[in-house]
Amino acid sequence: MAAVVDSSDDAIISKTLEGIITSWNRGAETVFGYAASEAVGQPMLMLIPPERVAEESDILARIRRGDSVEHFETVRVRKDGKKIDISATISPVRDDSGVIVGASKIARDITERKQAEERLAGQAKELSRQADELLRSQQALESQTLMLQSVLNSMEEGLVAADEQGKFILWNPAATKIVGMGADNVPAREWNTHYGVYLPDTITPLPNEQNPLARAIRGEVSTVEMFLRNPELEEGRWIEISGGPLKGRNGAIRGGVVAFRDITQRKIDEREIRKLNEELEDRVEQRTAQLAAANQELEAFTYSVSHDLRAPLRHIGGFSKILSEDFGPGLPPEAQSHLKRIEDGVHRMGLLVDELLNLARVGRLALQLQATGLNAVVEEVVSLLQPEVAGRAVSWKIADLPPAECDPILIKQVFQNLMANALKFTRTRERAIIEINYRQEDGQMVIAVRDNGVGFSMKYKDKLFGVFQRLHRAEEFEGTGIGLATVKRIIHKHGGRVWAEAELDKGATFYFTLAAVESTDVRANETENKSVAAGVQS
Repeated sequence: MAAVVDSSDDAIISKTLEGIITSWNRGAETVFGYAASEAVGQPMLMLIPPERVAEESDILARIRRGDSVEHFETVRVRKDGKKIDISATISPVRDDSGVIVGASKIARDITERKQAEERLAGQAKELSRQADELLRSQQALESQTLMLQSVLNSMEEGLVAADEQGKFILWNPAATKIVGMGADNVPAREWNTHYGVYLPDTITPLPNEQNPLARAIRGEVSTVEMFLRNPELEEGRWIEISGGPLKGRNGAIRGGVVAFRDITQRKIDEREIRKLNEELEDRVEQRTAQLAAANQELEAFTYSVSHDLRAPLRHIGGFSKILSEDFGPGLPPEAQSHLKRIEDGVHRMGLLVDELLNLARVGRLALQLQATGLNAVVEEVVSLLQPEVAGRAVSWKIADLPPAECDPILIKQVFQNLMANALKFTRTRERAIIEINYRQEDGQMVIAVRDNGVGFSMKYKDKLFGVFQRLHRAEEFEGTGIGLATVKRIIHKHGGRVWAEAELDKGATFYFTLAAVESTDVRANETENKSVAAGVQS
């Protein structure tokens, strides 16, 4: 019996109830790497990993109760430190009187089997994962197929595809609706005749080689407009169609595909727009003629104002002056006051007529565009305003302005009006500060004229550039209410814009830009003015 135990490939080990090894066969030496002399007398714990120490006390407790532990799989440590998987059967050992005195253990190295099982489990898991992935792929493919079919069915554009032999492989519902016919089994050379395809002239049949789907099968890309007329489309239909080749993974052409949409309404709209444009051109010509006539009347009116209205004003002013000089000392104070009011009214009326004529003249003048040094213009205006500066403390802060393409005479009037306003509305200041500078904004030069005067409320900004609009009483600041309207007209004539920012008692800033009109517009204005002038003279 001892010889059989010693020759077994299984590890056969005996131990006391305290876990001390008492016997160790050759199979144990092979499995665990310890010689019998190294193992006998040592605690069984030397074979147990630290994380499994509790197993030994549990096993010994069961042995003491007379229980066996069968086919117990666990992990043990060899002499070389390698962990191995074992399957063990542990039974109680009794003495002659039947008292349990120890335990007998038969252990087998099942490391390779466990590894094989793990590999098999891993392979099974991988197969399961692949199966799940395949199932998901199939489900995704089915979902994409349904989605693609739904997209094709819901498209408003027609979509048609054919293989390299010209057999239709795709024809969505919108294609049937637009063409009026479905994917009939006809040779490619008969497509145009069968479906009634014509050139944009709606008369000439489309040549077979020009069919976009046929061109796509040949590898060509095209976008054309065509006209369809067949038994299902009695009134015909315009379509815009784009085609291109279908290619396989290797880049080889496998057919062609075209997408098209109904543009019949667009064609009707375009025809209507052309008709409206023609009518509009006629109306513009009529309105232009009417405007030319109105301009002639306006020119005649301004001529009347400048001559007929001025003469009575001169008479009133002259006679009131004679009355004042000849009879003034003998007139009662009240009469003298009336004469003074007449003289002031005539003077104001004269200024108003001058300003109105100037405003009208700005609208009639043609722009004489040239590169203009703005600093020279500003310096000239400062010189002209010197009489108004006399006796006042005025600081001019003028930046180095870049040159601009503009009409120098009109731009001089812009600066003169704005700078004169700045002088006027800073009259109440101990020291007037007037700044002229510029900035670049969105690639455009913005010129600013800023003062530290009385300012105005921004809630009235929309009235600022209107004719006869005044934001201050005449008793406080003189003026006709036409200067800023003139500025606006000049700036708009240059294609620019003008605006202002201010705050009561904190000054105001006027901004303007210049974007001069094209020379063709200038020539057109010149021609118009010559024709109007000729009409006035006649």
